[in-house]
Amino acid sequence: MSILSAESSGELEPERVALAGLLRACEPPSAALVRYVQGHGPEAAWQAVLARRAPRAVLSATAARVDGVDPAVLVARAEADLVAAARVGARLIGPPDDQWPGAAVSAFAGAMARGVRGAGPPLALYVRGRPLTGLPDRAVTVVGSRASSPYGTRVAGEMAYELARAGSVVVSGAAFGIDTAAHRSALQVVRSAPDEPRSVTVAVLACGIDRAYPEANRDLLDLIARHGSVVSEYPPGTVPARHRFLVRNRLIAAFGAATVVVEAGRRSGTLSTAAAAEQLGRMVMAVPGPVTSAMSVGCHLLLADRFAQLVTGADDVLTALGRTGRTGRLESRAVPGPHDGAVPGEDPRHPTDGLEPTNARVYDAFPTRGSTSVHELVVESGLPAATVMGALAVLQLHGLADQDGPQWRRVRPDRGTPPRQIG
Repeated sequence: MSILSAESSGELEPERVALAGLLRACEPPSAALVRYVQGHGPEAAWQAVLARRAPRAVLSATAARVDGVDPAVLVARAEADLVAAARVGARLIGPPDDQWPGAAVSAFAGAMARGVRGAGPPLALYVRGRPLTGLPDRAVTVVGSRASSPYGTRVAGEMAYELARAGSVVVSGAAFGIDTAAHRSALQVVRSAPDEPRSVTVAVLACGIDRAYPEANRDLLDLIARHGSVVSEYPPGTVPARHRFLVRNRLIAAFGAATVVVEAGRRSGTLSTAAAAEQLGRMVMAVPGPVTSAMSVGCHLLLADRFAQLVTGADDVLTALGRTGRTGRLESRAVPGPHDGAVPGEDPRHPTDGLEPTNARVYDAFPTRGSTSVHELVVESGLPAATVMGALAVLQLHGLADQDGPQWRRVRPDRGTPPRQIG
């Protein structure tokens, strides 16, 4: 039963109520609460939180909003959240749902395994508009300064329009400046093709799904909800706050295969989105600007530190991601090799035996000594960025590569690094 039909009938799905209650009980991200829900299910976890018999880490994360409050009141608040969301056309989705963006959210597991702080995945999401399809494979995150220059606004707009026209979903945060330019330009594709059936843009909020922030962008958010999706992991009524923008940024980064920073000052919050993208294994790109512009200092720092790949337009972004044409995507085809029965990394003299050819090719692209970036591996191997990132995950699993911040290094089996175990 949908939330809208449930509201009219006076019934709400227990699992939805549980997810809504848990979202209200805990400020995200909370890795402890997510793990508990994954292990016990939303309803059992919700009942344990209400009865205050959950594990200590979960009780600590929910204490501020649950301790001393009558459980009936907490349930009533959760039900009210679902009704408030339904009134603005939003629904609550969680991991069991078909519409859950599992491929995008799965990146958080790897980040948490590496000890990245604040990398907890979302517990559930309020979504207004179309399903969250094509994330992250067919999506590109475009972000930048709220106080954008005419140059930045133009570059962001042209890039977002061309990306959307080529079949990509443009992800951003609905703020003034670069975000607004990216959303509006992606929506222009709908005007030129009114019957466009797919989502063209996704806006991730740092407030409740029933709010518009900034208020001046309310009409824009309504338009995004018709031709894309508006998303929030915060309960209805939640007001925007500085820490929520920083937390929200990790979702903006997760939803795109790459994050493009168009303009950013030296201390811009946009740089936290770039950092989150790198931590989640996404490509980071930056647009250079005038050396006299304070709004491009952040981009230049990313490029100078080799943290980001330089791009000047949609063509550069699509090429780096291995995509071509309106909807096409370059994909490598694995060819069976002569060592298919071997275990990768088992033979120190032939560490790539047993690897698929593309994975072995990425291993061979590493420099003999020192570390390298994903972009350099893309250039050296001649493979699409998505293929390289997938190969790095395989190499890391077999103990043949390791990550240090934005850099990667080759690991030789004879140096005592055992293959990683799953589970």
